[in-house]
Amino acid sequence: MGSAPRLLFGCLVLGLGVLFVHPAQGRVLAPERFSGLGFPAALGRADLESLLQRFVDQSYLKSFRHLGDERDFDHGHILFDPAGKPLAMLYHTQELAMFHARGSGFGYLDPEGRNWLQWIDGGRVENAARYKRRDYPRTPTWDWFREAELPGLEAHHTILDRMLDPALLAVDPAKTKQWAFTRVACADAPLSPESKGLRIRLPGDETVCLALSDY
Repeated sequence: MGSAPRLLFGCLVLGLGVLFVHPAQGRVLAPERFSGLGFPAALGRADLESLLQRFVDQSYLKSFRHLGDERDFDHGHILFDPAGKPLAMLYHTQELAMFHARGSGFGYLDPEGRNWLQWIDGGRVENAARYKRRDYPRTPTWDWFREAELPGLEAHHTILDRMLDPALLAVDPAKTKQWAFTRVACADAPLSPESKGLRIRLPGDETVCLALSDY
């Protein structure tokens, strides 16, 4: 076989090899261990599970219906104080309720009940509206935020970390970490200190299994 046919044959074999490569190869897979998710050392898997369980106990069917569903409630934000210590969780529930009719399975339960603070020390839960800024500094950056972003956020009944009054709650928005919890089959969420799975009990003893991720 001449050099040209050999080259053509080699390219064909290589192409077929690419077609039949294992689907996981060549992709960046999600970390398999909890430690790979980058949570603060002070917040282990069991700590997150305990905090979320306490929030669910207090808020299920009051501020959300569907745990682990992105249309309703599937994420939180870890807030840090200026020294970098985890201070509280900021939860946004009823995430897409504005796009669904009131009274439907994903409509608002309470438009003013979307934003919740949960203190990491003790797990106490409060409506984040209590800590919302009443006004904003008069600078170009804040003027742009107030004019370009704030109207949409308020229409969506959303309170971001930037919208919390630093005189009432000293947090550093630059350090905020968002994390997600997606509902999965319980067989896919084994429990161990290093697993990415949480198991949360709903009233009535239904167990919801959640897979953790960060983004």
